[in-house]
Amino acid sequence: MEILFPDIGLFFWTVFAFGIFLLVMKKFAWKPLLSMLKEREDKIEKSLTLAEQARFELANLDKIQKKMMEEAQDERKKLLQETRADRQKMLEEAKEKAASEANRIIEVARAEINAEREKAFKELKAEILGYSVQIAEMILKEKIEQENTHQHLIDRYLKEMKLN
Repeated sequence: MEILFPDIGLFFWTVFAFGIFLLVMKKFAWKPLLSMLKEREDKIEKSLTLAEQARFELANLDKIQKKMMEEAQDERKKLLQETRADRQKMLEEAKEKAASEANRIIEVARAEINAEREKAFKELKAEILGYSVQIAEMILKEKIEQENTHQHLIDRYLKEMKLN
């Protein structure tokens, strides 16, 4: 029966101790905990925003690369058509010369396409690397700040316990 109807003194001291505990927590721990949680939430949101921007820029770079490839192919087709027209006009006199010229133009176009593709890939890699380093830096800073904050709180609480 004691479980259903506890002693009034025990009930009073339990409520009193819990109230003191709540006041101490509110006074010393609640605001710092809320501010740390808010800071962490802001950092996570910022990281997500940066990641979304990086994803968007990567998609844009991919579209630009495809467009450049299409333009290069169109240019290549135009050059081939011009070469064929020249070859037909000059017939036997310039048959060999037109063929070598067409091959040279194709090689130049391929070299330009490859150079532009390599340039775009290098720029893309550099940007992704930069974003990766920034994100890693933010994560490491957050980890270090959290570890330092936790260690500081532990040291402070241990000192308070020793004084009591």
